[in-house]
Amino acid sequence: MTDTIFPALGMGTAPIGNLYRVVGEQEARATLNAAWDAGIAYYDTAPHYGFGLAERRLGAMLAERDPAGKAIISTKVGRLLVPTGATGERHGFVDADPYEPVFDYSHDAVLRSFEGSCARLGRERIDLLLAHDLGRQTHGDAHPDHLRAFLNSGYRAMRDLRDGGAVGAIGIGVNEVAICDELLDHVELDMILLAGRYTLLDRGAQRLLARCAELGVQLIVGGPYNSGILARDLAGPLHFDYAAPSEEIVGETRRLAQACADFGVSLPAAALQFPLRHPQVVSVIPGLVGPEQVADTMTRLATPIPDALWPALDMALEPESPVMLGDDARLILLHPQDNVLICVRAIEAGDLLPASGGTIPAREGIAIGHKVARVPLNAGDKVIKYGAPIGSMTAGAATGDWVHMHNMKSDYISSHTRSALGEGA
Repeated sequence: MTDTIFPALGMGTAPIGNLYRVVGEQEARATLNAAWDAGIAYYDTAPHYGFGLAERRLGAMLAERDPAGKAIISTKVGRLLVPTGATGERHGFVDADPYEPVFDYSHDAVLRSFEGSCARLGRERIDLLLAHDLGRQTHGDAHPDHLRAFLNSGYRAMRDLRDGGAVGAIGIGVNEVAICDELLDHVELDMILLAGRYTLLDRGAQRLLARCAELGVQLIVGGPYNSGILARDLAGPLHFDYAAPSEEIVGETRRLAQACADFGVSLPAAALQFPLRHPQVVSVIPGLVGPEQVADTMTRLATPIPDALWPALDMALEPESPVMLGDDARLILLHPQDNVLICVRAIEAGDLLPASGGTIPAREGIAIGHKVARVPLNAGDKVIKYGAPIGSMTAGAATGDWVHMHNMKSDYISSHTRSALGEGA
């Protein structure tokens, strides 16, 4: 685990690497300046983003605005940049720098990639180094060969860089869950940057998050808007995971948007804040381009969200999935492993609550959005919500008791999950 305290919000730099469209030098610098002025002090980049362009642009801004080197930087290895004369759109980047990315996860390639990134960023040390885009989804039949190269030598190069102090922490930057589990079976990782798999729409990483909690692996969540569908309250052309969304996805998104509207909250604000509710998630990093997107992001992060909206969003996403208890649906079970239920309608003292095939009277009134013991809990027991520990009991609670700050402590939530954005600015 890294000693670096990652702020809750970071900036993804793929868009200023000319992802899908040309972003001029002036617009790229204006974006980076706006982010820095807003207090964003964590930037994620990669050689792949514009084939060095995003790293160069970020390095130029940091040289001017951050001469003391306080900003937190993550970059990636796994591709080498080979000179090319090709122009136009390549691998999704438009009129980027004149290099072709070639996959190589070997020991020497990792070191060469790291050296190139340091030169472009103007840094001698990188806070977080990630192996980029491992996995069968990216490599298909070539996956076993790339994985073998990484496990046999590339991973050792990353560990040597970390142990020598050139890197603060190591991990992987991917967009599929399977490779995360596969690598955790073989090697130790400090952090995982996972894009698009823990969002309002895609909860595919829930079990991975529980495993990471057991192993002490921290997560950074990229792609909180699933490439756009959650970013605009369903206005304009819709994209989900870089493609046109299915009717099912559009329907789920409309239900999420309606639930947000019922609580007076924008869908993008809920989407941005959702990943940060999990104790293993230390940062969320939307890709930003333009000062307006920076300003919108800061507003979304600061938007107050009622506790009761979250279970409403769970029900909107999978209305048949939550286990409803009681004819008036006052309590729901969010995950089969949870030992607490969530109150979605106010409970008065003396109300009968279903439990273990019967009913018990509520000992006190319980507010919407709060937790109720599903089973008897003893002092010291972990409180499990969404399948992961969120705290531990400081006193016992009988089935049906309110589990709140008066009888639990949040000792499983990272103390820096909500770190001030101004740190390091």
